[in-house]
Amino acid sequence: MKFYLIVFISLLSILPLTVHSHSDGSFWKNSTIAHLEAGLFFDYVGLYKPSNTIIHNSAIFPMTTEACHLLPLSDAADIPSCNVTTHRHKRSRSRLISLGVGIISMGLSIGNSIQLLNLQEQVEMIENTLSEFSQTIQIHEAKLAKIQPNQIKIAEQLQVTQHAINDIIPVLDSHSQALNTLKTGIERLHINFQRSSIYLAIAQIFRNQLTLNFLSPDDLQKVVYHVIEQGNLTFNAHHGSISIVEIITKLLVRQQIDFIPSSQYKNQNPQEIGRLVITSFFAVPQQEQTSFHVYKLLTMPYLHKNRTIQLSHIPRYWAINPTDNTTMEWHDPEESGCNLQLMTSCRDTPPLRTISKDSCLGQIIGSLPLSSCHANYVSHSGVFVRQLTDNVWVTSSSESLHCLKIPKIEYRTSNHQTLNISQQIILPPIALVNVTPGYTILCPRFTLVGRPRTYNVSSLIILNNRELFSTNMSIVDVSRHLTENTTWFKTNWTEQRMHEIIHDLQQPITVPTTHQFPTTRQFPPIHKWSLNMLVTKLTFFGLAASLIYLAFRRCRTTNQQTLRII
Repeated sequence: MKFYLIVFISLLSILPLTVHSHSDGSFWKNSTIAHLEAGLFFDYVGLYKPSNTIIHNSAIFPMTTEACHLLPLSDAADIPSCNVTTHRHKRSRSRLISLGVGIISMGLSIGNSIQLLNLQEQVEMIENTLSEFSQTIQIHEAKLAKIQPNQIKIAEQLQVTQHAINDIIPVLDSHSQALNTLKTGIERLHINFQRSSIYLAIAQIFRNQLTLNFLSPDDLQKVVYHVIEQGNLTFNAHHGSISIVEIITKLLVRQQIDFIPSSQYKNQNPQEIGRLVITSFFAVPQQEQTSFHVYKLLTMPYLHKNRTIQLSHIPRYWAINPTDNTTMEWHDPEESGCNLQLMTSCRDTPPLRTISKDSCLGQIIGSLPLSSCHANYVSHSGVFVRQLTDNVWVTSSSESLHCLKIPKIEYRTSNHQTLNISQQIILPPIALVNVTPGYTILCPRFTLVGRPRTYNVSSLIILNNRELFSTNMSIVDVSRHLTENTTWFKTNWTEQRMHEIIHDLQQPITVPTTHQFPTTRQFPPIHKWSLNMLVTKLTFFGLAASLIYLAFRRCRTTNQQTLRII
């Protein structure tokens, strides 16, 4: 059964869906693009800007002796309050202690090289500033700080986190016999619960799992909006299901944890052994950069010569710069810390490319002959339905579907009147369907609902060199473009050969049956005899080779013994 592609475009008297005939390779913002000959659809996602700018902030926590176990052994021995006995040096050290670093592994590209250079400059500046941090600033509580060359600017007070730290100090002073065991246990449990989030976050950072969970929810809000203000970030509300905290966390590229001993600054609290500094580095886009238009690519399975095939070697997401026509591709966006369907921001920018006429995607965009395109065999059972925009759907099935188009109100109120007011339509095996707002299309195993049209109407662009339809038609039959352009339906020869071998192995082998007094003798098919003869010959040659090897070895042993006697 052959697959056909039909486009249903319902024209409205107000705000119709704009349809363009496309042949020059231009891409517009907020457009749904369909390439009918390849079964490929471009679903517009949003605007993307490479994240080349690095910003940072540091959270500073005064720590008591309960933080001694976080320090390296050699450094904890230099702090008398930690009560660690080792071989002491004659001269005590007073320096910045680096506890660890968490960093995201990024790919190699020009955009990432710029990002890494900016990140290295920020790290060197912070380390130099923290090393000279002394005498000039008094910190007795948790603070959110902006570290600048030769100075530390206090931004916000981390109130809730500081309260959790302050609750530890009374516990340290409560080691008195007057307190009973039950009260001490309850207080310890409460303190451990408050501190566990900090220790867990530190362990995650050491495993390169960057996180902001070391902050309480109230203080986390301050950090998030501080990053938004510093990076001048703007968000696309098209997909609003992701939280702002998750967006900011995905922009993390590095976190480092440092400890400043109390000997480097004026300390009024004898229980304080130093200050824990957690510095977070964020990659944010530059607002002056030209935006890329990001599209999600959707390939459709369809039937060809009784096999279901699908366009292969196509990236999941594709972006183009309308200024210079440079492009980006994401085959596995999760590896780059991207969720482009929810937010068009990535901490890892893919390499920039140019549109090549020798690639399949370049030929599709340029409306060229599809000589570089290939297809793979896929398993497709039932019906494939995917929504492109609000009212534009793509369907694929093994056969044509008989559907009913009815008003949405009538469908809800009375089902027995449906046949009187419905319109029968037939969806071909593959169809691009634009559902009229206020109507519902009922098909076997799925339902398409027409939603009210918004002011921001997406345009439908058809990538083809020919004129396909006139504006007064609601259904456009494009099946001839699939039947006339089957030359690119070529699959990988190795994959096709493997499918044939597996199919042959799955066929049952018939064994010839004999009777006690056969009147007529039955022989298996010729190819079965050929297989048996091949096995017999291989067995014979194997035995012959073994005998020849044993004879040669025996003769060689006899000659060696003769030489020894001589």
